Amino acid sequence: MTDFKHLFGRVYILENEEAKRVKVGMTINCVEKRLEDVNNMWLGIKGTCQICGGRRLVNHEGFIPKHVVSCFRCPGSNSLPFEKDSSLAISYLIELKKNHGVLKGSQNSNSKRINGLEERIRRFQALDKLLGKWKVNTVYQTNSAEDVELRSHEILSDYLCKDVPFGEVFICSVAEATNAVELVLNQLDLLQSAKKEVLNT
Repeated sequence: MTDFKHLFGRVYILENEEAKRVKVGMTINCVEKRLEDVNNMWLGIKGTCQICGGRRLVNHEGFIPKHVVSCFRCPGSNSLPFEKDSSLAISYLIELKKNHGVLKGSQNSNSKRINGLEERIRRFQALDKLLGKWKVNTVYQTNSAEDVELRSHEILSDYLCKDVPFGEVFICSVAEATNAVELVLNQLDLLQSAKKEVLNT
């Protein structure tokens, strides 16, 4: 079985100067594709379904297209994404709570659905207009890329921004993010072997 934590990959730091945010992530593929995906979500080209929370490219009308979840058409199909509206999610949450005792499935799984929906509603209602655009600042090509990413997140956990439509975003400077990544690389004895590319100065 492959241990993904020890795969060779790229740990990247994305920067959004206008929003004053950085994102620390990893990929075994092309960083530019991850950047495109992040900007698609940030700029609303990709939206979050109000019901299932899945992220999809919006259609020409700005709606989440038809999609299936667990063999059933998701009720969030053909509706505005969370980034634009949360009224469908709120209505659905009210129904879930009202029918909590009679819904099929375990109480635990239904509670998880309710809690997950409540958290998504909270996050998106707290979301201000998303400013700026993301760009790649620094990339480290290294072994154990996933491990480096996870440990860097732990170091930066006090700066975690919870009010954005995706994870691994921090309210800190690029220098602080760089220091965290390089500290982890050093702890894992990978700093000397890692290839560092600074793409935006």
